[in-house]
Formats: sequence, structure tokens, C-alpha cells
Amino acid sequence: MSKNGKLKKAKKVEKRRLQMQEALECLPLKEAAGIDPLPSTPLEDAEEFQPLPAMRKQPKQCPFPPCGRYVDPSCHVCPYCGTHLPE
Repeated sequence: MSKNGKLKKAKKVEKRRLQMQEALECLPLKEAAGIDPLPSTPLEDAEEFQPLPAMRKQPKQCPFPPCGRYVDPSCHVCPYCGTHLPE
């Protein structure tokens, strides 16, 4: 690593150390003020919080026979051959 790179890395590490130190100093003040530093929510049954499966759009296929490539569903024109895609 170059000399300049080492200096930049050392500055970043020192900056992070100071930020962590300031955060630790502020923690007792926040607790004394009655502010919860990390708001927590009670978890209920895990069965209630099933994530929904991600909705995937089907890719479009270029109708031009020599091309026939699959493209992004948001495209209106094939980026490969310039043919207009059906909606």
C-alpha cells in the first residue's frame, strides 16, 4: 500500500474510533433523559410475520425471429435489434 493510502486509512480508523468514543459518552446521557437508544418492538408469533415471496415479472421475449432474446420486462424496445416489444 502506498504511503498516501496508509495515511488515508489511518485517518479513517481514527475518525471511526472518535465516533465510537462519542457514541459511548452519549449513551449515559440518553439513558438519563429517558430516551431509548434502540427502540425495540415485542415480537409476537413467528407465524404471523411470514414474509411475502418477491413478485417477479416474467421477462419479455423479442418477437423478431432471428433475435428472440429475453429482455427486461420494463423495456419497450429490444436493446439488441430495436424491435418494438408487445406490452
